Amino acid sequence: MTTLTTSPEHTAQEAKRLKRRRKTTETARLLASYTLLLLVFFIVVVPLMWAVAASFTPNEQVFKYVFPFSWRALFPSSPTLEAYISLFERRDFGRAIANTLALSVGTVLIGLLISAMAGFAFAKFEFRGKKVLFIIVLITFMIPVEVIIIPLYIIMREWGWINTWHGLFIPGLANGLVIFMFRQFFADIPQEILDAARVDGASWLRILFQLIIPISLPAMISGALVLFLSTWNSFFWPLVVAPAPEFRVVQVAVSLSVESRQTIWNELMAGAILAAIVPVLLVFPFQRYYVRSIASTGIK
Repeated sequence: MTTLTTSPEHTAQEAKRLKRRRKTTETARLLASYTLLLLVFFIVVVPLMWAVAASFTPNEQVFKYVFPFSWRALFPSSPTLEAYISLFERRDFGRAIANTLALSVGTVLIGLLISAMAGFAFAKFEFRGKKVLFIIVLITFMIPVEVIIIPLYIIMREWGWINTWHGLFIPGLANGLVIFMFRQFFADIPQEILDAARVDGASWLRILFQLIIPISLPAMISGALVLFLSTWNSFFWPLVVAPAPEFRVVQVAVSLSVESRQTIWNELMAGAILAAIVPVLLVFPFQRYYVRSIASTGIK
């Protein structure tokens, strides 16, 4: 019987070979990561840098260094605030921001109340037609708003809600996606907790507002973000139902830079940047709650 033995020299060579292979694999992984990051930088960051630079550039010089592209396009040679000044003086952008903030905050406050109550009913109550109603709720956020824009506009016109806050505000209060998120979140809460509260004499509204909502912070923040961002970024519906200047919102105000005979590009970029600041400031601090809520509700 022959016993195979490994010499120390052979073991050391094998260890060096494995170490080199591991180092080569790690280097290739790092190279691929940096290549991907560089690609993302050129696809995402460079256009954003150009948009910021264009907003500080006179309109006739916006495309001066773009065709062919030069690094000078990212740094305005003669920076000016004329685009931002024109937005607030000619386009009344300050009123548009105030209108959109008021509309978004109101939609969040009342929309969260409606969506939480609806989600709680779908999660914990049994009633006739529950499945059918829930399917309708699911369909509402699967169908684009453009599909229902004409019948919705006819309803608003018949009710006399054209160029009113009612027409802007009320159709956005009930959001099917937010109701679905609340329903999924509330469904995971043990029924025993609710039964114990009912035995102690608590009403369903008291259970919802004093027991369920305080432990539903991720769902509340996620719902608030969805409602706020959908209202803040809304363009088509405000343009159709409330075209009057006193009801103008941010996205409609930005679009005014596209005129019939020309596009004022530096104003367009300045308006887009100002319109993006508020959503960015909201999403970054609360994104962990949004991710946690999406993970807990099972939305893919």
